[in-house]
Amino acid sequence: MGSVQARPDQANSGSAAESVPTSAQFYSFTQSGLSTAELIYEMEAAGYDYFEPFTISDDSDVDAITDAIDETGVGMSSAHQGLDETLDDPEAVAERYLQYGEPALIEPYIGPDTWSTESSVLDLAHDVNTAADHMADHGLEFGYHNHNHEFQQLDDADETGYDVFAEAVEDHVHLQLDVGWVETGGANPTEYISRYKDKISSIHMKNMEDGGFVEIDEGDVNMKAVANVARAAADVDYLIYEYDRAPQPIESMNIGGEFLGRWNGPRRGRN
Repeated sequence: MGSVQARPDQANSGSAAESVPTSAQFYSFTQSGLSTAELIYEMEAAGYDYFEPFTISDDSDVDAITDAIDETGVGMSSAHQGLDETLDDPEAVAERYLQYGEPALIEPYIGPDTWSTESSVLDLAHDVNTAADHMADHGLEFGYHNHNHEFQQLDDADETGYDVFAEAVEDHVHLQLDVGWVETGGANPTEYISRYKDKISSIHMKNMEDGGFVEIDEGDVNMKAVANVARAAADVDYLIYEYDRAPQPIESMNIGGEFLGRWNGPRRGRN
């Protein structure tokens, strides 16, 4: 098995005027037909620092993926990982991902019913805190990725579900803010980044228009403003490109890398 090498730019201070490391969610590139390892090599050519795999399981080709990480220096920033499995068998979950470094593990979706009442949101926050505690025992983070329904007002309170959740989770929980879904939910992405600047650790740089997925520079979200706030007013570890099932996946990968580099300041150790 290949050994994962630490990158010299692994740590990010998140301070003003510094570039935030870039990544991309591989769900964007499912139409390419390429394996996770093959996509990592494409990511190096496109200038990304990290990647977020679409799926990692016990059947994943560990050797191919770790060899690609070692050869390119493109590390695994994060991965979408279910909350229930993490609570049920935290040891196995941690063991699976530690083969690839120390990625943040993110629950990708909890349905609208959970986000309808304050008590159900608080129950979810408790479970996420517990999962984060389990993963912290192994040097890993655990967190949550939003969609749009989290930004609707609760049935029994004058707050959104997301606000109740973000205030209830512990500081070591990794909030992954998907700005396209924030915008679609009727909220302002930059305001949320500023509001929870100490808890939002990564940002999905997804653009949307009228509820549909579009290229990063084409939708309703002011992505340059998002990148500026992430750099200057927050402690964000990664800006993560996403365009769900992009019809021209490798072209979109390169577009994402170009625009993230343009908005994010000078490349970190890249030409």
